[in-house]
Amino acid sequence: MKRFLYEKSLKMTRIFFVAALCLSLSGLNTFASSHAEAPLTSMDRYADNTDVYAFRSSETGREGFVTILANFIPLQDPAGGPQFYRFDDTVMYEIKIDNTGDGVQDITYQFQFTTSILNSNTVLGMNTVNIDGQITSLTDLDYNMPQTYSVRRIDSTTGAAGQVLATGLRTPPSNIGPRTTPNYETNLGQPAVYPLGTGRVFCGQRDEGFFLDLGVFDAIGYRSIAPTGGVDTLRSFNVNTIGIEVPIQSLTRTGAVPTGPTDPNAVIGVFSTASRGSMRVIQSNGARSQTGTFVQVSRLGSPLINEVVIPLGLKDAFNSISPSVDGTIPRVVTAITDPEFPKIIQFALGVYGTFNGTYVGINLPPAPRTDIAAIFATGIPAGAVPGLPTYTTFLSDGVPHEMLRLNTAIAPVAIGATGYSRLGLLGNDIGGFPNGRRVGDDVVDIEVRALLGGTPFTPAFNVSPNNAFNDGVSTNFEGFLTRFPYLQTPNAGNTPRPANFPATQLPTGGIPAEEEGKTYFNGFPELKVESNSKK
Repeated sequence: MKRFLYEKSLKMTRIFFVAALCLSLSGLNTFASSHAEAPLTSMDRYADNTDVYAFRSSETGREGFVTILANFIPLQDPAGGPQFYRFDDTVMYEIKIDNTGDGVQDITYQFQFTTSILNSNTVLGMNTVNIDGQITSLTDLDYNMPQTYSVRRIDSTTGAAGQVLATGLRTPPSNIGPRTTPNYETNLGQPAVYPLGTGRVFCGQRDEGFFLDLGVFDAIGYRSIAPTGGVDTLRSFNVNTIGIEVPIQSLTRTGAVPTGPTDPNAVIGVFSTASRGSMRVIQSNGARSQTGTFVQVSRLGSPLINEVVIPLGLKDAFNSISPSVDGTIPRVVTAITDPEFPKIIQFALGVYGTFNGTYVGINLPPAPRTDIAAIFATGIPAGAVPGLPTYTTFLSDGVPHEMLRLNTAIAPVAIGATGYSRLGLLGNDIGGFPNGRRVGDDVVDIEVRALLGGTPFTPAFNVSPNNAFNDGVSTNFEGFLTRFPYLQTPNAGNTPRPANFPATQLPTGGIPAEEEGKTYFNGFPELKVESNSKK
């Protein structure tokens, strides 16, 4: 069948818009990341980095590898056609690893995408009826806008130009619906997992695995502060995932598998960025291009940091800077050591109560919050957590650098396995957050408890309700895969979506061990409720 190839016009007829977004803060170029949390990325969703995961692979036979996932393009309605959701050809997507502690990437994986159009005469987009209308393989001609990508690694041995690891790899189409993309995972999802040396790579649409009740932004209007009873606001949405699985020794500073969990060479810092060309040109015929030096517009390491720690006036700037300069900006340091969000929780639950009117009094640790700095900006030193195996996530040159830190020597603990807890470290499971982040880690509950002081690092405040806070959603309803890329098959378009209703599901294994035996009253175990009147 004849392919109608899209050709870009090389002749510029008239430039009527040239924009170079240049903001400044303390001499720093600022642009605009996590689900639309910053002003500029909220208007640039295709460069919006929503979540980063880094963990030892738990798939059988792959325990010697590290999996890193970076998600982009949040809140995808599965039926959002006819263009659906592709990576942006004009964005440079990158996964970065710092293994020396200075906040500067020592290893970078770059991903760039190219979209083709087979039939430009169709009224449809990603799919059309070029043959029979069904897309049953990555090379099916009814996949009308196929996208390919390249992978490049940059490190000290490759020089700045890096080494191209792969080209021409195909992303699967979005899960358009049961008629167009039948048997999605078998036909399109699994075939899009490619070998990358001894590791693997995947780029494509996945189920949104991040789970939480976004009632938090309605003055902490949680429907429940027990493990269940909340609403998973992100249920049935999709995201686009860039995922790599690489051998442990290819990420450590020594190039070797670390000797044990206290080996300082075991810890790596992980973050992801998206960058755009500094100049955007719109021609009179509607054609657009972005040129010039790539400028970082989105950044994400640990979850929710820019969302609930960094102040509004710094969010776009934070997205534009390297972790290497975090500690040199006083307002960033203050935001971490004296965070506002726990004070908002304290105020809202004391004045408005929970969604059902339960008023809760919370006492907070005083500033400076060195516990928060250790968790998110320097890492946890060996021996800092009494009663748990000695290990470290410390990775710093003495200056705070916000990254997701992973100790690559700690054995993986799969979801549902013995010792697994959705609360990671707070559930006595050192295989989970803040030691990296697995797809099933309940980072909302972990981080809120940490911000409230409900951790072993602040023992005087490690009491209820601080250490018992939940948002009513404990896991992803659709679950997760037990193999790379771990995030579940994307939700199909043209399929009725479930209405929001209180969550009842718990992680595999039922009630987590750390919560067994607790009697919940309006969400909190053994909570004494204040009189039903505003303070």
